[in-house]
Amino acid sequence: MFHFCYFTYSKKRGVMKKLFLAMMAFALAIFAGCTTEEPSIVCGRDWNAGSMVVADTTSEFDLADQMVVQFKYGKNFDFTNLKVAFYEGSTAQKGAEIWSRDVKVTEKMGVYTLQGKSRHGGMMLAREMCKHRKPGSVMIEFSADGRVLATKDIQLVKTR
Repeated sequence: MFHFCYFTYSKKRGVMKKLFLAMMAFALAIFAGCTTEEPSIVCGRDWNAGSMVVADTTSEFDLADQMVVQFKYGKNFDFTNLKVAFYEGSTAQKGAEIWSRDVKVTEKMGVYTLQGKSRHGGMMLAREMCKHRKPGSVMIEFSADGRVLATKDIQLVKTR
């Protein structure tokens, strides 16, 4: 009798364990398939060429700091033109447009990096990228097909 009860209990436990693991795998698959990263803008002072990401991220730049801007869409682009624009002010109080560019992108891309060469050698400085000679707030905006995808407020300061 004891052997029969133990066999029945262990058999039920094995079935329950398999059922639980199957449900967890199903839930994980649904969760992984439905989540997408929100579009975002990352700004930093350095570029890691090995992993193709912005390093030393910040929202406050000295006018003489190097600056790299990276737009992450979260999935592959579903548009062909991306507009990059720099504005005076912040998201709450958008000022005059400093400069903007339309960039051709493909559906195979999911990240766009904005960096340039400085006139003085090395990577472009914050004052060159923002075309801003004095400290203040600057808003970076990425848009496509007439809709704003992401904005980022940065602060330019002069400490040197």
